[in-house]
Amino acid sequence: MIRIVLLVLGLGLLFVPAMAQAQTAAPNQSLKERPSACGLGSQSIRVCENDLQSCNSVCDARALDINSDIAGCSTRCCTNYNVCLRLRGCGSRVIQCN
Repeated sequence: MIRIVLLVLGLGLLFVPAMAQAQTAAPNQSLKERPSACGLGSQSIRVCENDLQSCNSVCDARALDINSDIAGCSTRCCTNYNVCLRLRGCGSRVIQCN
């Protein structure tokens, strides 16, 4: 019986230092800066640029049809681009639409 108690105490003493070390160890964290959500090549900018490009493509296609009304098409595309940027928190990236 004494042997069992000593065995249990001995095993307990083996695990206590490991548990104490695990509790005091700080988690590893990266010091690398997080990229801006509005930086060049970011997903937010790519989405808005793709929308602008597809809108301008529609404007170009309409320009080939003599019967289509394209007045203000480019301005509308540009305005939509700026709205997209503002919605994604990238208002500092808006462009002039004149």
